[in-house]
Amino acid sequence: MASPRLSALLLSALASTAFLATAPNATAQQWPEDGRGQGLFNKEWHEARRKALMETFLAQAQDKDGVIVLRGAGAQNDYREFRQDNNFWYFTGITTPNAVYVCVPSTGEEYLLLPLVNPQEERWLGDLISPEEGRQYTTIEKVTKLSKNGVPGKSGNLEALLEKLAAKHKTFYVQRQPAENWMMSRDNLLSAKADVLNDRFDGRTNRGDQFGRKLAETYEVEVQDLTLMLDNLRLVKTPEEVEAMRRACEISGAAHVHAMKTARPGEYEWQVGARMTGKMLELGAMGPAYLAIVGSGPQACILHYPQANQLLEEDHVVMIDYGAEYRQYVADISRSWPVAEKFSKRQAEVYQAVYDAQEAAFELCKPGATLGQVGAAAQRVIRDRGFGPMWHGVSHWLGMATHDVGAYRKRLEPGMVFTVEPGIYLPDEGIGVRIEDVVLITEDGYELLSSSIPRKLEEIEALRAQAWDGAE
Repeated sequence: MASPRLSALLLSALASTAFLATAPNATAQQWPEDGRGQGLFNKEWHEARRKALMETFLAQAQDKDGVIVLRGAGAQNDYREFRQDNNFWYFTGITTPNAVYVCVPSTGEEYLLLPLVNPQEERWLGDLISPEEGRQYTTIEKVTKLSKNGVPGKSGNLEALLEKLAAKHKTFYVQRQPAENWMMSRDNLLSAKADVLNDRFDGRTNRGDQFGRKLAETYEVEVQDLTLMLDNLRLVKTPEEVEAMRRACEISGAAHVHAMKTARPGEYEWQVGARMTGKMLELGAMGPAYLAIVGSGPQACILHYPQANQLLEEDHVVMIDYGAEYRQYVADISRSWPVAEKFSKRQAEVYQAVYDAQEAAFELCKPGATLGQVGAAAQRVIRDRGFGPMWHGVSHWLGMATHDVGAYRKRLEPGMVFTVEPGIYLPDEGIGVRIEDVVLITEDGYELLSSSIPRKLEEIEALRAQAWDGAE
């Protein structure tokens, strides 16, 4: 018998046949114009990202005559839909597995190598992108087969290319830090990597680091880590990225509002999350950015509460942390609301303190400030209200990953996007409140990309009244 948690995941998956593939190794084609905003990112947009990479490389790299090698994500070995590695998609736009991009910034040479299409795979997965078809999706002139002699799954052409380049260039640059993918963020991957490396019975490195080691051994070149340069290029968002994130927030907001207008006592937390997943997919999301965190009563005090298997009770506050992924970009939204029609006096006191803390943080959201200053402003309000230190940080970068890449000590610049998420957690009282929104830094301040989602106490209670009136 499926547990309530498993039931939630099954309902979420069944909400859309597009969310999960029907066979292992599922892969995704290039996105067509299908109503999901796929026209936001064209091949010229990705070309501009590569141009910025080469310009930055020539300005900052230790060996300006070096070679950049980026590997796309490998084929899935489970039933999830294939999702391209964030950095590979960012610079190429190619969404097929096992692709490789090679460039020599000093000469402007670029190569895209794609695996041969296996007809047997296409029977299971639908049309895949062949090397010949790949040319229509990129401005890279040299698009070729990953393998030679017509042998699928091999990489003879790549090996020959790297051997030729190694004869002329002494340094290769690759991403040696863990690669993000669906529901993966670099900070979590680095933590997991440390655990694995410290495990005397394991000790594996990540795929990127292993690739760097093999390049050094095979071609007798020096291998440098390109990760920091890639991270910095992604930190300031383009207008197209901002638009995708705004839409992700709008979709997420509709799901949160739907939950507030429909949830009633006596249903499970996972049922609320399942309805939200269905709403996200209905509105064009690629899927959730991360698994829903739906905690009521004492469970709202568990920061990343995974089970969602408790019943909603009328005297509970529900804390939901859930966001959608739209066209490779994610939202990260938290809302807290009463199961009852209104907050109790104590619940309202806690909620207002969190709201005021978030408002204080917003005042620091402007060019030249730091995320540390933003967080300190929220912390002061919560401490002054007598609720003690916060259990977690107030902000993290947001983009293609929920905890996006980038150094946290950087001063804020226009185009940077991050969360502001103060919270108060009182386990002994069974009250947990977090309010989380998405902020874009502008030339003269900030824009709240999640502004469509009600935050004020009276707005929340008005939505809850609709649930009790049976309006939706």
